[in-house]
Parts: sequence; structure tokens; C-alpha cells
Amino acid sequence: MPSIRRRPARWVATLAASAVALVGCTTGPSTTPAASPTATTSDQVVRMAVVGDSITDADSPDLANGDLGAQSWVAHAVDDEVAFAGGWAEWGARTAQMADAIAAPFDADVLVILAGTNDALGDDLAADVGAQLVRIVERAGVDEVVVSSIPPLASAPDRSDAVNDFLEPFVAQQGWTWVDASAGLRDGDGFVAGTSYDGVHLTEAGAGLLGAAIRTAVVDAAP
Repeated sequence: MPSIRRRPARWVATLAASAVALVGCTTGPSTTPAASPTATTSDQVVRMAVVGDSITDADSPDLANGDLGAQSWVAHAVDDEVAFAGGWAEWGARTAQMADAIAAPFDADVLVILAGTNDALGDDLAADVGAQLVRIVERAGVDEVVVSSIPPLASAPDRSDAVNDFLEPFVAQQGWTWVDASAGLRDGDGFVAGTSYDGVHLTEAGAGLLGAAIRTAVVDAAP
């Protein structure tokens, strides 16, 4: 079961691990960096905004406007309790690019960030990932923040581990919610069979596992 750590107070403060991973993250569909559409939901539905890279965008024709692909974890996190409230994700995006791309606050109850894969080879995770996550949260304007672990990098498992080892205590320090949503994807130094098609990106089955874990964290974090 993925571990979830709740934020204790109501305040807010994805690299490829190798050339193979980097190339894998720089081709494919992308989204337009725009403010999120307003979701029309009841008070009981949690409005979820997302920020990420190719793991989030995946095969989505237009993630920003809710046209989600089956290999995007977002498609598996949305149900009768969680509504997609917009977001930004692009293949190859580093965490700083995500922060730069947010043009306006999101109208959402919970913000989910899955970032760090494309920064994993860097030597300064505090600057490349940590400081940029703070910028994302500030620009997104959503009080409740969930940060997920990144999936494995089959060609450089030590680097994905390094990102997650940095993220968990950093997220706790910021008072956000940490979820090791990628736990169900890991098998030793790589992926559980059938959850990745290239050692970086997720199959529909892998996206389903990741999305289900993130969905649980979003529901728990909702105000």
C-alpha cells in the first residue's frame, strides 16, 4: 500500500535518468499552458488540478481541457468523487518549466504535482526540484497540495530513488501531502511486469495503479 502523509496545517509554501529516458520524455503529445477550466461539480466532489510531465500527459489529446488518454494516470483518478479541474503537463518538462507555465491560479480543491523525472540527473535537487515545487504551489493558488513519488527509471534506478528520497521529507517540511503512489509500480530496480512499455512511461495498467493511489490521497487531502 502506498504511504500517505497528510499536511498538518492549512498553508502552502519530472530527466530522464539517462539519454534513453530523456529522449523518451521529449517526444509525444503536449498540452497548452493555460489556466484550468472551472469544473462544474457538486459540493461532495473533489476538484483536482494537476501539474506534471509525460507521466501525467501520456497519450492525452488535450489534457488541459480534460481530453485524457488511457495511459495518463489522471484518467484513472477521476470518478464520481474526484473531478478533473484542469492543469498543465508536457513531455520533457522539467520542474522549473512547469512553474513557468502556470499562467493563472487553478479553480480546484486539491493540486496534484508529479515532477522530478526530467530533473533526476541533476546534482542539486533542492534547486532543480524543491524550489520549483514551491513556485508551482504559489502560482497554482491551491491550498491543499499532494505531491507524488516519481515512477522508476529502469536504466538508472538510483536516480529515481534519489528524487523520491529528497521529495518525501521536503514535502513534509512544506506542510503538503506526500504519497508514494509509485510503490505499486516497483519491482526491485525496475517496473512490475506490464506497467511500463519503455522503462520510463506507463502502460494503461501502470497508469491505473498510479491513478488509483493518487485518487485515494486526493480524497483524503480534500478540505
